[in-house]
Amino acid sequence: MRAIQRFGKQLQRLRTRHGLTPEQLAVKAGLVPFYVTKLEQGEHDPTLSTLVRLAKALRVSVTELLGESVSASQWWQVGEARFVTREDAEDHARAAGEMFVARYQNKPTGPVRRLLSVRESK
Repeated sequence: MRAIQRFGKQLQRLRTRHGLTPEQLAVKAGLVPFYVTKLEQGEHDPTLSTLVRLAKALRVSVTELLGESVSASQWWQVGEARFVTREDAEDHARAAGEMFVARYQNKPTGPVRRLLSVRESK
């Protein structure tokens, strides 16, 4: 996923978390609603002044708006893969889990379910 698309997803997440429509966010940030929609779709690169306006309107830091961690050493990890944001890690884990379930549920004999003991009883 390109950086501009990740930014668009993060902008949309923050906007919905604050209960705003694209039009409401545009008014608060002094932007055109169509432009906010295009930013969320990853079709426009925002200028620095636009990033600052959006961050102020959403009451977040520009770093959070960009979906970057405060420190480069902070990562979300799923298996061997590392992700900058928790949402990206959750999306990856969800997709991997769904693929795993689909692979094993579609066996001709049906799903095999077994309970495995955590500890061996003596």
